[in-house]
Amino acid sequence: MHLASIQVSSIVAAVLTASLFAVGCVAAGFALYLLLLSVAALFYRDPVLAPPPRTRLDVLIPAHDESALIGRCVRSLRKQTYPSELYRVIVLADNCSDDTAALASDAGAHVVMTRSEPESRGKGRALRWAFDRLLTDEVAADALVVVDADSVAEPDFLARLVRPFEAGARAVQGESLLYAGDSETAALRVSAFLLVNRVRPMGRSVLGLPATHLAGNGMLIARELLLAHPWEAFTSAEDLEYSLRLQSEGVRIAFAGGAVLMSPAAPNAQAAAVQQLRWEGGKVYLARTELPRLLRRALGERRAALLGVGFDLAVPPLGSLAVVAAGGSGLSVLCGAMGLIPGWAVFPWLAAIASIPPMVVIGLRAGHAPKAAYAGLLQAPLFLLAKPARMYRVLRFRSDSWVRTERDSVTHVEDPA
Repeated sequence: MHLASIQVSSIVAAVLTASLFAVGCVAAGFALYLLLLSVAALFYRDPVLAPPPRTRLDVLIPAHDESALIGRCVRSLRKQTYPSELYRVIVLADNCSDDTAALASDAGAHVVMTRSEPESRGKGRALRWAFDRLLTDEVAADALVVVDADSVAEPDFLARLVRPFEAGARAVQGESLLYAGDSETAALRVSAFLLVNRVRPMGRSVLGLPATHLAGNGMLIARELLLAHPWEAFTSAEDLEYSLRLQSEGVRIAFAGGAVLMSPAAPNAQAAAVQQLRWEGGKVYLARTELPRLLRRALGERRAALLGVGFDLAVPPLGSLAVVAAGGSGLSVLCGAMGLIPGWAVFPWLAAIASIPPMVVIGLRAGHAPKAAYAGLLQAPLFLLAKPARMYRVLRFRSDSWVRTERDSVTHVEDPA
């Protein structure tokens, strides 16, 4: 009886050791990968703007009840350094109940389209509706650009965005960043956006890798690419969904460094939570449904690039990774102190938790973050304490639900008009 008990204890200890070590290796792999991207981003340099652009663009702004901010967005796009004869600013007033369409026209939009289909809501469906019409337009553009209605484009946004396209890329993603404005609690969200939408693609570019995915705001898609692969992405993470389809077909997504769009951070904590839930919930849904397919195709077709796509899709949000790394480190150290697992099984967890702080600090430096971004890191402990409850909501999120983020009509970026 005593011998049987020892054998059971040994089996339990072996299973616990193997489980903690395996999961720790996964967490460490994610954290070290993000650290590598931050370090690589230190060596990134924006490309030189030459020669003059020659591409005809349609710049599409999908807008649902955006009367507070649509004029500012249109004016910033009309003030581009890009040759005025080579692009049109097109506003899609999507199921609006306000005067978005009239204000867009007053601000100088070349074309204002109106969609009234209340039973078919969401950005993904609005994009499909607009693309279907623009691709058959008599004045057909070479590529379509999508800009969110609450964004302000820097003057050389289009010139920098089109450069990878003219170098041969068929899908391009610029920099979609946030500004905090007067919000004292938005600095952490601003930093997170900077790390994801600037630093990571900068690092991947230095390493010779494509951008991870289209981000919805500030993306350019070639006309022939949309004709070959029509937009059929309708989840809450429609940009990532479409990206996965392109990458599955071997289409590389290029990063356009310096093609910057600035958008206001969510005006309050509740709006930020809704926005984060939509993004993270959509990604978790796609990871759950698309990862098995990607892995089967990568192995069956012997395509290493698809394994990389799957790996990026599996990387959790930084906050979730930090919570898991902290929890796993604490549990493994406790089990090691109690003699339940050997000391070597703790190392992956310590590597994971030790990689995250330098990854963030180095990333902020590489991304030329403002001083407020570093100060915003002081909010991180409170954010991480609330993260487990949010993670549960993310796992239960319905990706087909349409949720609009609350807007703040106060503008903090100078209007170019």
